[in-house]
Order: sequence, then C-alpha cells, then structure tokens
Amino acid sequence: MKNDKASPIKLAWRIGYLWYESPAEFRRLLTFLERHRGVVDEVALFETITHHLYVPLEIFAPRAALIGNRVRALKKAGFSNIGINVLTTIGHMDEAWDYNVPLPFQPMVGHDGKTSKGCACPNTPELRRYVRAKYELVARASPDFIWVDDDIRMHQHSVAYACFCPRCLAIFNQAMSSHYSRESLVAALNDPAQGTCRRAWAGQNIATIENLLSEVAKAVHSVNPGITTGLMTAGPGWSTYSGQAFDRWFPALQATKARPGGGFYSDEHPFGAINKSLEVGRQRAALPPSVTDCQYELENFPYQSLLKSTATVMNECTLAFAVGLNGIAFNAIGMSGGGDLAEFDAIPQRAAVLRPHWERLVKHAAGLPTTGLWPAWSPSLMACRSLRPGEDWFAADQRYDISRSSILAQIGLPLAVDRSGSATVLAGHVAEGFDTAELQEMLAGGVLMDSTALQVLAQRGLDHLTGVRVTRRLDNGVWERLTRDPLNGRHGAEVRDARIEFWGDASGAADELVPTEKGVRILANMENYESKHQGRCMTAYQNALGGRVVVMGYAPWMFLHSIAKRRQMQNVADWITRGKLPVRIVETVSLVPLVRMSAARDRGVVVLLNAGLDLIERATVQIRAPNVSVHLCTAGSTRRLPSHTIRGGVAIRLEGIAPWTTAVLLLGGL
Repeated sequence: MKNDKASPIKLAWRIGYLWYESPAEFRRLLTFLERHRGVVDEVALFETITHHLYVPLEIFAPRAALIGNRVRALKKAGFSNIGINVLTTIGHMDEAWDYNVPLPFQPMVGHDGKTSKGCACPNTPELRRYVRAKYELVARASPDFIWVDDDIRMHQHSVAYACFCPRCLAIFNQAMSSHYSRESLVAALNDPAQGTCRRAWAGQNIATIENLLSEVAKAVHSVNPGITTGLMTAGPGWSTYSGQAFDRWFPALQATKARPGGGFYSDEHPFGAINKSLEVGRQRAALPPSVTDCQYELENFPYQSLLKSTATVMNECTLAFAVGLNGIAFNAIGMSGGGDLAEFDAIPQRAAVLRPHWERLVKHAAGLPTTGLWPAWSPSLMACRSLRPGEDWFAADQRYDISRSSILAQIGLPLAVDRSGSATVLAGHVAEGFDTAELQEMLAGGVLMDSTALQVLAQRGLDHLTGVRVTRRLDNGVWERLTRDPLNGRHGAEVRDARIEFWGDASGAADELVPTEKGVRILANMENYESKHQGRCMTAYQNALGGRVVVMGYAPWMFLHSIAKRRQMQNVADWITRGKLPVRIVETVSLVPLVRMSAARDRGVVVLLNAGLDLIERATVQIRAPNVSVHLCTAGSTRRLPSHTIRGGVAIRLEGIAPWTTAVLLLGGL
C-alpha cells in the first residue's frame, strides 16, 4: 500500500540510535521499514542511547554528522518526513552515570537537597550554551523536523522536585525581593499561609521551561528556519508542578507538532489504555490552535514483544484517535539494537490492516470535541492548591489525583477531555485549582462531586448551591443503602458494601450529608453492619442558578460496578445533564464509550471498548442525537446500522463484541 499524502492520520516511527549507528544495523532497519512502507509516514531518529544528559560536543559532533548521513539515506530510499528526536535536553534521570562523562555544569537539586547525577539545572548560562550548540549540530544534520522530548520538566529527574540550586534560588529571590535558602524556601512552600510563594515558584518553573524552549527554537532556526519543531509533553495526571503552560511553551518553541505522553507499558493492567487515552486527551485539549500535528506516544518500554499484545497496541491507537489525536508515534522496536526486527513485524502488519479504518474515524471526527462528563482539572492545580497544617506540598496526595473519577468509564459513562463536556465531575480537592467564579459557573450547570469537593466549596461559600453540608466523617463499619427515589429505579433498598476500612485511609469514604436547603433529594443512606441508620450519604439538588448537583459521600470512587449502582449512576448522569448525556448503554456490560459530537449533534463518532473478558453478545446503545444515521466502521467496511427512535435520539444494537476489542460508530452522513 502506498502512503496517501491526503491521509488524515500520520503513522510515525521512533528509532533507537543503535538500530542505525552501524552500517549493518542500518541495512537491517531499512529492510524493516521497506517491508512496512505503507505505515511509515515519518521517521524520527533518537540522538542517544541513554537518558543521561551530557555527551561532550566533540563526541556528539561526529554523531550528529552520522545522523545527517542516515537522514539523507532514508530520503534516498524513498521515505519522507525524516527527523531527529532529541531525547535529552536537560536529562531524564540518573542512568549510567558511573561511566558517562559527569555533568560539567550545575546539576539539578531537589527540594530535599538531593543532587542529580545526570540532569542539569536548565537556568545556568553553561547549560544554555551547551543546549544551543547541541541543537545547532542537530539542525545541521538537515532533518525535516526536530522533536524535543519530555525531559523538559521540573519534576522527577531522580530528584523529585527541582530545581533548588543556588542559581534558581537567586532568580527566585531577585524576583521576590527575598533571601531564601533551600531549606527556608521549602519551609515557606509548606506553610499554609504562603500561597503567594507557591504560585510564584510554579510561575518560575513555567518561565524556566519557556525560556529554555525559546533557546532551542533560536538555535534550530539560526541554522535552518524551515525545520519544524515539536514538543513531547507529560500529562497533568503525573504532576502539575511544572505548570502545564502549553499556551506559552509551544509558541516559545515555535512548535506545530505535539506528542502527548503517559505511562502504559504492558498488558498487566489493560484498563490502563483507557486511563492513558484520557491523559493524552487532556493534553491535546490544552494545546494552542497552532499545533496541527498531534501524535500519540505509543510506548512499549522496555520493548519486549510479550509484554504488550498487538491487540492492545491497536486498541491504544484507536482510543488515541477517539480522543482527538491525529497521529501515532510508535516507539516499539527498542533502544538497544541487535536481535531480529521480525519480532516486531506484527505491529506494523496489523496497523496496515487498520489504517483505512483509522482514517475514516479521524476524517469523520475532524474538529469535533469529546463530550460527556468532564473530570475537572487545572494546569495550575499544584500552584493554587490549599495547604493545611502538617501537610507537605511535595507529597503525593490522592485528594489531588485528577484521574480518580476514571472509574466512571468502567461502568459505561462517557468521559470528556474537553471542558465543553455535558457536565462536570469534581473529585477531592481538585476544585482548589479553580477560582470561585469558575466554580460557580460549574454549579450553574450539571455537577457530580464527592463530599471532599463539597468541603472545598464550603470554604468558598458555595455549598448552598449543593443543598447539603458534611456533618460527620465515619471511617469504618458502614455500607450504603439506596432509597426509593425515582433516580434509583427498581433498585431502591439495595445495598452497596465497599468495606471502606479494607483499603487504607478511609477518610472521606463515609461522610454524612445533611440538607441545608429545601428540595434536596436523598438517593442513599448509610447503615452500619447491623442495618442501623447512620445518616444520608448521597443527594441530588437543583439550585437557584438552575444547576443540578449530585453529592456522593460514600465510597465515591471505588466499587461502583453492581447492576444497581451502575443504573443509579447512569440515571444521575442523565439527570444532571438534563438528558444530554451523549451515550447510554442499556445492558450491564463492560463497554467503555468515548464520544465526540458536533454542537448540533448531527455528526460524531462513538468508540466502544469491550474492557472485559466476556464476549458481549448484544448491547443496546442509546445515542442522544436526534434523527442521526449510524454506521458501523470496521477494518474491512462501513455499513449502516438499523436504528429506532428514542426520546432525544436513536438506539442501535451491536452483537458479538469480542473481549478487548473496539467498535467504532460514525454518526451522521458520510
């Protein structure tokens, strides 16, 4: 199959240095790429083998010249879009430091005083000179594009949070007219009253990255202004310590390419494919409009074929396209060279079969946002979060985990990565990342929240818009019993027992809610194991702004998988969205939906993943898009499905969805 230059997708391959360094390995690589030419739209050559930053320029210069030779040879062989992936700009981590050349400039220093062995402070003049010289050498290799990898961050460089070196402290002290040492600055960052300091420190992180990326762009374009630049990003689910300031970083790099990243390396926890698709989707949604080439980082580290099945890799690609990316960057054949590249043939072979399928999906969904419940997150979450006495700003805290509500996807509720979703989900203390006006705007729409988020709203004086307050926190010995409220359907009086004390700290897992406004509906009560009433724990309320708010006080983000709880949550989601939840799956099956729709709901796509080990014999999918036609798109064909009209949309039936496979529905005219 020849590459279609009008293809709406790009299938790219990232190639380790040792796969092309020697002439023999390069010939084997060429043979592999020739064998799969139909799915090789772009090739990016890594410039190094190690995540250790420093390679002396006198050693790197001939390496860059070799890379230039390989770029030209690939083009001569008929491949287009050949670039270079610069793996290390400041270094990823401490790796192979005891025999690599030590850093000749200031290393990163963590908040705890630990010093990196392989990663450099990005603010020193010495590092900046090195970076400029390195990227000039890379640019002289005449690539079509240059990727900057995701070591451009200020966290997790074998020191947890950086950089607290003398240079960075001096920059901060000058800006703040202060005299902090590392120890006193860390103390200030951990002081509940020092929110201004925390925001300023996060601002310095943002500016540090912005300035470094600007240096990279100047170096590259001083050699050749025509070289395209791209930036790999790390997701907010990992940390927002570095700032997630895509609106500043991509313009600084003059980047039109993006490669959102996240960890999903094996089949051990296959639902991780959904979690990663949501994480990369959040990054895609935050990109400036100037970025038009958005490639999913398909990462199979450490590149052993039995760790992740080809079927899983194909699912990843489909899910990435479902959340709005338009390319795949395969990092799947390893870094170390040697061995038989035929070990990796299955991935490009299967991709060749699915390519027309992916092209139809991406073409049909072009420009459409995801829709459904939007799990709220903010790029300034860590900067703006509150701190209570005794808390550590740098410590992991699940109350700030923006991915906790991903469990809703497991029970078939569509989650959105674009803020224009049908309703908002507020989990834990994530609400602290928003100002009061933003939160009030959310509460004027539909909101699903836990009781911990309710306490944040109470501190902002907004709890009256939820209709309830928390009066008591239990941490053991209770279950939840659904009430006879219509939102519970025929499942009133059924029990959900999460055994909250089994799973570590149960704070916030059994909160009593007391109504403060008229019209609050009680959806569930808590009882002890002797069936004695312990208080209300789930409520629904329509507030004075017209917003519909549901608060969950019992085990909000675990064990929602019973028939009764799933049905209740579907009804709740329908209620807060006023019947606008884009998709509802009738049967209790393990179908995970990702949905993109136009505002008029006359065009869209629905991607459904069977995230279970059972064959789904039949599934009725209600699509809230009136009078829309529905086509099933497979690798071999696209066919219209029979449908019948329901209130607010249409319903179709799917049959025979195999375990861990996807079904793609195209909505509207083709």
